[in-house]
Amino acid sequence: MLNNLEVIIGIENHVELKTKTKMFSPSPIIFGAHPNTAVHEIDLGYPGAMPSVNKEGVRLALLATNALKMTIDPLLIFDRKNYFYPDLAKGFQITQQFHPIGKEGKLEIQLSDMETKMIAIERLHIEEDTAKQIHKGDQTYLDYNRSGIGLIEIVTKPVMRSADEAVAYVEKLRETLLYLGVSDVKMNEGSLRCDVNISLRPYGKDQFGSKVEIKNLNSLMNVRKAIDFEIKRQTEILLNNQVVIQETRRFDEATQTTISMRSKADAIDYRYVAEPNITPIALDPEWIESVIATSPQLADEKRTIFQKKYGLKLVDINLLLTSREMTTFFEEVLSLTKPSDASKVLNYLLGDIQSELNTKNEIITDTKITPAKLAKLIEYFNANVISSKHFKTLIPLAMRDEASIDNLIEENHLKLIADPKILQNHLQTLIDQNQSVVAQYQERPERVLKTIMGQLMKITQGNASPDIAQQILVALLKSK
Repeated sequence: MLNNLEVIIGIENHVELKTKTKMFSPSPIIFGAHPNTAVHEIDLGYPGAMPSVNKEGVRLALLATNALKMTIDPLLIFDRKNYFYPDLAKGFQITQQFHPIGKEGKLEIQLSDMETKMIAIERLHIEEDTAKQIHKGDQTYLDYNRSGIGLIEIVTKPVMRSADEAVAYVEKLRETLLYLGVSDVKMNEGSLRCDVNISLRPYGKDQFGSKVEIKNLNSLMNVRKAIDFEIKRQTEILLNNQVVIQETRRFDEATQTTISMRSKADAIDYRYVAEPNITPIALDPEWIESVIATSPQLADEKRTIFQKKYGLKLVDINLLLTSREMTTFFEEVLSLTKPSDASKVLNYLLGDIQSELNTKNEIITDTKITPAKLAKLIEYFNANVISSKHFKTLIPLAMRDEASIDNLIEENHLKLIADPKILQNHLQTLIDQNQSVVAQYQERPERVLKTIMGQLMKITQGNASPDIAQQILVALLKSK
């Protein structure tokens, strides 16, 4: 680079755990519930309210720790992080400052067809979420439904050097956690939040520059835009012999810039103390092993199978893998069809079905279509029972109607006419009615075939089997 400045990036991700209840209370987790209706005394720190640890939350944290190749701490110890802020009713947050459940991990990212990079991960710890702040005009409202939801915080080492690497890391982490079932990792809903730390330093220097933290980036696009802007901003400051202020900033989508929120000292005294109401818990080694042994198949394993076994294109596979529900659906359809149908199944899922889902803002499990229904459609298409046009018509019907494919075909008259006798009778009539056209067959066979086949489709409302009909038509015309 002409400015001789090296970019240093580290990322902290807060991930909501996919549990039915909160991390330290029995309060249910209901996304979109009316504000302050899913709250328990423990979440608000009422006197005498005693927390208890959600075992499922610990199990999910172990799955993530193992997948990220981290050293697992079998002694579960929690601390109190003390600070006063409107979204923290208790005045403290239960976390794992001194004994994170996972340390020293790594995650490989793909930067191009030929280039990969291993991202070093410093720690993974369990903690609880804070309330949600909603700003309206000069008023701030607090929704404590989110307070107490279990989180894992995953912190990388400052080893990334560009926005491309940062985006690839968050994308890979999201995919890993999604297929583990640890979280639904929806950035737009806040179940995966991203804080990016950026500093610049001259190449060859060991000492880091002043670190700027950009909080709560809610999409991969915003991660990229915020990093690119911040690199440009800090570069201009340093090239003008000024000092970058260590601070916390946010990304403003309206202006596409980062905006200062508050200055940040090197170390904030949170007065960490051991959580007095949760004694250390020694995790049973056999239970840890059983959790690891039942770890779901990761996307990378599926990617390899889809490529090698079915010969699918990587770009299509990657598109499929962005949705765990769609991937599971795809695998279930394949168990009911032939391996040679894999490409056909994938094309329909990513094409007609995804298009229908997009119009309704749904996922495939919200609809009435099942793997068995799609497998039956493909079976009938392969057997010339229905045409490709019929297939496209039946897809939205199958997604909205619980009726079987056979009933949908009969009710909507979408079955191909494949009986040779019926087709021959229709074609003979059309030949007799179009003698002037038929007379041109020797000189212009394609025009004659197209004309007669077009009329056949018109009188059969597009239901004639084109392959069988054309074979019969050619035989009839040659016999003239």
